[in-house]
Amino acid sequence: MVAARLSARPAQRFRHVEHILFTHSGAAVDFMLCLPAIQATRRRFPQARIQLVAPDFACDIARLADSADVTRPLGAHRSEISGPSAFKALHALNGLRRQVFDAAVSLTESALEQAALALIRTRRRLMLRPVAAGTAKRHLTDAAAALVADLGVTSARPTPRLALSPATRAGELQKLAKLGWRDDRLTIALHPTAGCAPQVWPAERFAPLAAQLAAEYGAQLLAIETEEEAGLTERLRPEWKRYGLKPIVLRRPGAALLAAALSQASVVIGSNRAPIHVAGAVQAPSVVVMDGSRDSSWRAPRGARDRLLYALPARPVAPDDVFEAACQAMAASRAGALFVADDEPPSSAFA
Repeated sequence: MVAARLSARPAQRFRHVEHILFTHSGAAVDFMLCLPAIQATRRRFPQARIQLVAPDFACDIARLADSADVTRPLGAHRSEISGPSAFKALHALNGLRRQVFDAAVSLTESALEQAALALIRTRRRLMLRPVAAGTAKRHLTDAAAALVADLGVTSARPTPRLALSPATRAGELQKLAKLGWRDDRLTIALHPTAGCAPQVWPAERFAPLAAQLAAEYGAQLLAIETEEEAGLTERLRPEWKRYGLKPIVLRRPGAALLAAALSQASVVIGSNRAPIHVAGAVQAPSVVVMDGSRDSSWRAPRGARDRLLYALPARPVAPDDVFEAACQAMAASRAGALFVADDEPPSSAFA
């Protein structure tokens, strides 16, 4: 009875919530992992006015998910290392100082973001805290869910959900068709990555893999280039040409176009970057090459349709491993075996 009373207190205390602020200055992957907490807050307080201060992509995703009434973009988050302008972040939060919020929630461990949030007038201030040295990190989705649980929000899902309106979907697919995409052919989406990714799965391996999959299924290929990989698809052009491939290239697509395109894919292949998480949000199967040399489990995709392959320095993931996983994902999707409960964990393996 005591436990029940304690767990009920946040819900009673925050029964009438009208203004909520979320801030997130981190990478797109991290925002996608925190999005279920924002969506659960929206469901718990449907009448509340929710504001979000975050990089451009995160704001676009939040609007697409109908999880924020007001978004304040901070600019592009171009890599895992370089975030949006600190000046823009401070300016955006400073512009909110005259408002009073029922709750202000910081979804990153950024000291600068949390210091700025301390200037906001709010009844409740919730912040992610760094874990102690030597302590395993909690999965980011669980950490974000624990934060909003203090507001009485208890229904956060393990993965986000994106549902395009019929009009938005039709408009974005028309853009895709102008690039050469056809709705009468299977689509295989590839996300060649740069930055830290080469040690996991070199970008040059995508061309022979794509050729093998295209030959097996007669599928059209969709290559995605985000802000992090600017110019990479152009540099890979000789590799595509070598294998006689002409993929449809999406260069820095907006959130709506990316979601619409990935929703049409029979499988999405890449490393642990934003497109993989968007694919999970639109229920597309994916094969994810993870870095097994470090603890990346706290940022891993959690979709029931995600197949995770962990690469180790002594045992790198071979092209045949990815090809086999992609074939399994496509076969399972065709058979309808992937329509499972949201809380079923993704399959994983060490190559």
